[in-house]
Amino acid sequence: MINLLRAEAARLLSRRFAAVALLIVLLGIGAWQIQVYFELSPPGAAELAQAQSSFDESHQDWVDHHLEYEKECVDGGQPANECTIPEPTLNDYLYQGTFREVATSSVTLTSYVVALAVFMIAGSYIGAEYSSGSIANWLSFVPRRRAVYAAKLITVVLFAAAVAFVFQALTVGFALSVASSYDQPTDGLDKVADLAARGLLLPVLLGVLGACIGFLARHTAAAIGFLLGYLVLWFVRNGPLAEVAWAQRLTPWVPEANLAALLNNGHTYAIPVVTVTPEGKSFDEIEKHLSLAHGAVYWAVLIVVVVLATGLVFRRRDVS
Repeated sequence: MINLLRAEAARLLSRRFAAVALLIVLLGIGAWQIQVYFELSPPGAAELAQAQSSFDESHQDWVDHHLEYEKECVDGGQPANECTIPEPTLNDYLYQGTFREVATSSVTLTSYVVALAVFMIAGSYIGAEYSSGSIANWLSFVPRRRAVYAAKLITVVLFAAAVAFVFQALTVGFALSVASSYDQPTDGLDKVADLAARGLLLPVLLGVLGACIGFLARHTAAAIGFLLGYLVLWFVRNGPLAEVAWAQRLTPWVPEANLAALLNNGHTYAIPVVTVTPEGKSFDEIEKHLSLAHGAVYWAVLIVVVVLATGLVFRRRDVS
């Protein structure tokens, strides 16, 4: 089995598509680190001057009119405590992201980008073997289909975990180095590390799913086509159907919401509620929550079913 894994790893790593995809991911995530650098850097002279100008204008308006604004608010029927207008400060006009905020958004982006890339690499890796006919040749040397199937999936899992670890380490390391260089507190490092650790799951899960689609569809472009088709459905549900209650009630049963629950230790979503009154329609939202456990069970069941079904098809279907 070890020799089979080595052979499968060599076949995967020799694919040009994998190298190109990882290079694109590296460039994209690398470009995002420019934004990370600017968000963690202290404001420059021009930003300080602009902030000071905006603050002076706002503070003068507050001095001249805040009592008038508060009285108008109270006369309008609002509670007095809700009408109090706090005095503006210079910090209100300066923005410097905290390490936890910036690193969290960067790790989240890295998790999804790497997962999508691994999904396409895995699907292409399996699909190309069918398209080129090399799978039939490979099975003539190693006729044990169960072992070949297991070796390919294990190779994908190890590849996905290794790639995800490298990118997450680089992402967290860069944010940490920038924050440290400016003596910015790195509070929340443990939470960011936990997020990055959970982020390793996304490429592994999507890598296995992409490989299984490659086995079932037997074509290089199958995984990419599947991904694009699903993105269209995602756009429709979160775009035109965003205010439709039945579409949002599907959230606990769609893959991306449970993936978000896995990554973020839970996922909150909203179901729109429309109430018809004599004055017209009023819109409200009911917040719902998906737990980490829900996301873990959902994806565990999904992967087990897909892997078993794909393995059964691979064992019984002609590969030529």
